[in-house]
Amino acid sequence: MWYPAEKYKKKTENYNDIFLELKGDLEDKEAKITLAKFLRQNLYFTTYILTGIKLSPYQEITLKAMFNRNFSMCVWGRGCAKSFIASVYCVLQCIFEPNTKILIAGPTFRTARAIFNNIEKMTETKGAELLLQAFGGKSKRNDLYEWDINGGSIRAIPLSGEKIRGFRANILVLDEFLLLPEEIIKNVLMPFLVAPQDMKRRIDIREMEDLLIKEGKMAEQDRVVFTNNSKMIALSSASYTFENLYKTYQEWVNQITSADKGESSYFVSQLGFEALPPEMIDKTIIEEAQSGGTSHSAFLREYCAQFTDGSDSYFSAKKMEDCTLKDEYPHTLVRGTPGKRYIVGIDPNMSDSPNADYFAIAVLEIDDETGMGILVHTYAGLGNLNNHIKYFSYLITHFNVVMIVCDNAGADIFFDTCNQSDVFKNSRINIKCMDFNAEAEGSEYELETKKAKLQYNLSDGRIAFNQVFSSSFIRKGNEYLQACIDYKKVLFASRTCSNEKFFNETIGINLPRELIFSGDKQEWTNLDFIENQDDFIYQTKKQCALVEYTTTSRGMQNFDLPQHLKRGSANTRARKDNYSAFMLANWALKCYNDIMKQNTENNTFTFTPVMF
Repeated sequence: MWYPAEKYKKKTENYNDIFLELKGDLEDKEAKITLAKFLRQNLYFTTYILTGIKLSPYQEITLKAMFNRNFSMCVWGRGCAKSFIASVYCVLQCIFEPNTKILIAGPTFRTARAIFNNIEKMTETKGAELLLQAFGGKSKRNDLYEWDINGGSIRAIPLSGEKIRGFRANILVLDEFLLLPEEIIKNVLMPFLVAPQDMKRRIDIREMEDLLIKEGKMAEQDRVVFTNNSKMIALSSASYTFENLYKTYQEWVNQITSADKGESSYFVSQLGFEALPPEMIDKTIIEEAQSGGTSHSAFLREYCAQFTDGSDSYFSAKKMEDCTLKDEYPHTLVRGTPGKRYIVGIDPNMSDSPNADYFAIAVLEIDDETGMGILVHTYAGLGNLNNHIKYFSYLITHFNVVMIVCDNAGADIFFDTCNQSDVFKNSRINIKCMDFNAEAEGSEYELETKKAKLQYNLSDGRIAFNQVFSSSFIRKGNEYLQACIDYKKVLFASRTCSNEKFFNETIGINLPRELIFSGDKQEWTNLDFIENQDDFIYQTKKQCALVEYTTTSRGMQNFDLPQHLKRGSANTRARKDNYSAFMLANWALKCYNDIMKQNTENNTFTFTPVMF
């Protein structure tokens, strides 16, 4: 349902009726102006003749709103084509408004590049020959994608480093708005729109007006009123109600609907899958997603574009957000900080099938004062075992790892294969396991920690132990993680790309490409790697927020993904491997602190029996 507030209900001219009244021949200039007006008023027809693409009615309405409003927000469900409509808008805006400068940005450079790549595909389709003629030179670099068009440009940029502060634009397109920090939007992105597109023209007019007023030929109130042509377009799926997206959404809706405010230049569109034309919906995917219940919060956010409060999961999304650092150390790290200690949790998976579970690793930095852990580095991926071994060796050599815990299912094979690999032998790494039962309780646990303290040897590499995922441990590990989150005993690192100082310190680090950029990441740059780490922290929290606590009729406790997500078989299905590795690392930190507290006594005297 499209809803205009009462203050916007006014009569407008129907330009098509005016065009129908035209008769006879038109002069060349008048014909061009008339055609431009016609195409501007009929965006469906314009898009079709330029690209061969047929728009749905909701897409045409959205395009008109983007043209007519300075601030537009599209909170759309998955599959509703947010990036596509933004791509079409960028092209049409540059055609109708020469010299337009558009900046496309997102939480990662890959996100911004996706819209840019959509524009490329649009120009390459059959029927887009006219559109391609409008474009000029194109440049693709590691930190900038740029394409000249009609005197202006379309740029995709990363939101990191000091370089972005020098950009200026009159159109700002922000994809995945929910993942962008509020500080970045206000302090970095909004200033992009400060300089008007026609600055020189405005200065010339003001100088001429000053002269005319001075000579008494013009009154002050007769000055030209310049209209603001700068625009910001925010694209996102729905978020939790405590996040900045919802706050911005409420502010914009209030600007539109409030009777106390004048006519605003805001447009908000909230679109779920049910509002899409039937031919645009993949019913199989929707039915699979619906199998967990249409009231499930993940389904409501992802597909119905509805905001939820995040209180229905075992691990509170709001409390995890409260545990996330903002612009302070430690940020996500690609190399350990000298003098700091790190705990590694591993959820191994040896399969390289596209729909298998990921091989996941979590790295916690130990706070020296409190002993709490901060998640600073994560890893998750498919591929052959050799790639995982290389990455693990990179972590061991670049972080001061003092304890490792691994899921017992596959731990022995993984450690043995690591120790026998060339990369470990060349680095002189040999990981040994302790005999340690971390599930013991009371006096038995005290005895286990004392035994572990005697076995523990950092210089010899005896710093690992295997953890059996018994029902007892699953309950204890999850309850302990929940308590740590509730009482802020575990934290999540701040984003590196959100802080200019952190980013500039990190981007210049010389990373071992042969160890970390393998498989489908061979073309990655340091920027991609840093952005990926920022994103993985968010993904870990997202996976934790999906975990549900259930009990069977026999009293068995389960901590797992909802059934409809578990049944997914696509390679993009929901996974919980980052959560599992994080839970393991948090448990290992507890064990490490308990072990280090133990005082062990070495017997220096022995008793020798004497026979009389």
